[in-house]
Amino acid sequence: MSIRTEPALTTMSPPAPQPDIKNHKEPVMNTAPENNRSNNNGSSSTTTTTARVTRTVIAAVGLTIAVVLSACNPMAGQDETAQLVSNEAVTAPTPAQAGAAAAGASTTSSATSDLYTNSSTRAVVTVDSLAVYDVPNGTVIDALTGATDYGTTRVLLVEQTMGDWVRVRLPVRPNHRIGWVAAADVQLEEVEPVVHINLETRTLSVISGDDLVTQVTVAVGSDENPTPRGTFYVTDKLETMIPDGAYGPYALGLSGYSETLSEFAGGNGQIGMHGTDTPESLGQAVSHGCVRLPNDVVTWMADFLPLGTPVHIV
Repeated sequence: MSIRTEPALTTMSPPAPQPDIKNHKEPVMNTAPENNRSNNNGSSSTTTTTARVTRTVIAAVGLTIAVVLSACNPMAGQDETAQLVSNEAVTAPTPAQAGAAAAGASTTSSATSDLYTNSSTRAVVTVDSLAVYDVPNGTVIDALTGATDYGTTRVLLVEQTMGDWVRVRLPVRPNHRIGWVAAADVQLEEVEPVVHINLETRTLSVISGDDLVTQVTVAVGSDENPTPRGTFYVTDKLETMIPDGAYGPYALGLSGYSETLSEFAGGNGQIGMHGTDTPESLGQAVSHGCVRLPNDVVTWMADFLPLGTPVHIV
């Protein structure tokens, strides 16, 4: 297993009053030489870097941390403790168990995948604009930028490869949408760690290979705004500038969205995992959909988990 740190991207702090953030470097699984990535889109690494830096600056000017944490940002005047949940006794199910639980689950449309997947392969986007197709050589149904709104290199969770095409889970609404992308536009890499979140026991477990690395009590969504179930993946790793603030030192954005809130606190209802300044609320089901962790654990996760790490929520 080879681990490296991806190149840092330019960071900008969102405007007050939201917490400031910056991208956090991460160890990632590498299966190809570093210089391959800049050559896949036919342009020089300088051109690609410049384009992504430009996108990062533009995005940061009008962006707040609510984009990733909008599903769990407290409402004005509402008790901040009304946002967490977790427990620490029951081991979360394995990916195989999660897949078995979803066996036979119907999809809502031809563009929606099953609730769970056992994949541990990520697709690192290597072009500035990624065309998404309904089927291989089919119709373009979407286009994704090569970097997220926070300037993070775009990664997608792979479900299937077929010749020159890769089927991926998309970080868009509705949850669990899928599409096909050209294999030439992505770099496939294996990711070893996996995260399991059990909403009933309110526990979060990190498993690497056959080893249970850690298991902690967390806070999850309330009955009114539950944390969505299914397989998601880490899309962003953000370091806050206020480590003792409401979001703790780090926030990890996920590919899923609240299924009860289309928007919240200026954001789009995207869910995430983050720290907290109210540790007494851990173990409760009180957030707007995000998962809260102890600050020391989310700090460790920001270093240990690669982008694209699967997150199974059951």
